[in-house]
Amino acid sequence: MPYEIKKVFASLPQVERGVSKIIGGDPKGSNFLYTNGKCVILRNIDNPALADIYTEHAHQVVVAKYAPSGFYVASGDVSGKLRIWDTTQKEHLLKYEYQPFAGKIKDIAWTEDSKRIAVVGEGREKFGAVFLWDSGSSVGEITGHNKVINSVDIKQSRPYRLATGSDDNCAAFFEGPPFKFKFTIGDHSRFVNCVRFSPDGNRFATASADGQIYIYDGKTGEKVCALGGSKAHDGGIYAISWSPDSTHLLSASGDKTSKIWDVNVNSVVSTFTMGSNVLDQQLGCLWQKDHLLSVSLSGYINYLDKNNPSKPLRVIKGHSKSIQCLTVHKNGGKSYIYSGSHDGHINILCSELALEPRAGEVGVSCSHERRPPPAGSSQSEQPRPLTRAWVHALATLLMGHFLLCSLEWLLAASAPELLLLPVVTLLALSLHKQYNY
Repeated sequence: MPYEIKKVFASLPQVERGVSKIIGGDPKGSNFLYTNGKCVILRNIDNPALADIYTEHAHQVVVAKYAPSGFYVASGDVSGKLRIWDTTQKEHLLKYEYQPFAGKIKDIAWTEDSKRIAVVGEGREKFGAVFLWDSGSSVGEITGHNKVINSVDIKQSRPYRLATGSDDNCAAFFEGPPFKFKFTIGDHSRFVNCVRFSPDGNRFATASADGQIYIYDGKTGEKVCALGGSKAHDGGIYAISWSPDSTHLLSASGDKTSKIWDVNVNSVVSTFTMGSNVLDQQLGCLWQKDHLLSVSLSGYINYLDKNNPSKPLRVIKGHSKSIQCLTVHKNGGKSYIYSGSHDGHINILCSELALEPRAGEVGVSCSHERRPPPAGSSQSEQPRPLTRAWVHALATLLMGHFLLCSLEWLLAASAPELLLLPVVTLLALSLHKQYNY
């Protein structure tokens, strides 16, 4: 009997401290996407439990972006391969594949007619390319930088303009097509992590590790203002995203906050303080219709609430590292999936309702000293792993409690009294472990 996939429990984004994480928005407003390992994960923005996964890359995928038509996605990996694939069919058929340069692709941008693509990153001989999507023919050159280019964006109306941001502390402005270097913008004092044009094309913004956000004219590239005056954030800024009406900007920073800016009056509308843990650093953001999303260093995806900045509307939790073991437990007419990952975290999912993992709740994910989070912990607080090594085996017991064994030779339980139960015996033989339940 053939098997049929009923539900996909998607992983979280793969994140790295000090590196921007790009979340791609669906032009139709239904989905968003991000990358983890060799996969591109597509999720419904209203119900993120609905997910699809593209798995055809041979190397780690860094960035993926929808074409403005919504019919295709372009995804780039660490080897420099750019794959353009179909979103309308379940098989996600490959349309075209290119290698614009040899090295990691860090960002991708499309023109509004879905006919031209700009790609930037860590090339050896060049750091960017811009070409026709269906032939690969060049439609300009991306020059003007002497270090890795981190970000690129294209004005979504004619006359086209293109902007880039680089590790050389500069942004660059281009006119086209064919796109030609116009001038360098040297206002920042540290890496430029993100550049984004407003949807109406009248302005573009640059964000940097120096904590500054500058606004420029979308047609001429002339500086308009610096958001927040001397500094927009107390830490480096890794991502920015414009509101659909081009009047506001969402920013994500290593100071563990995200902010909404009213660009017209140069003022902060809301500040979202995500926590005090290093894992609360904000590395990515997306403003799509009424949804405001941010990505924490933990990999958690936060749905921000404009009306209540002190608490997210919801937090998508799960695994961001490889899953080492699974077990299923039935309780109260529902089936729960317990999963343990490479980084020592345990998550619980309800298979019927496809609920989010309850990591962070008492008795589900705690420190390796087996101390649960304090009572009243906020939803966005980051749990420490239950063990510092791989979760090698899991067993569920009565009432949904669990026992685990990790590769640091730790036997732990979701309730202390379970360690006294004789139902589990652990036998360690040489370098291999056998488990009798």
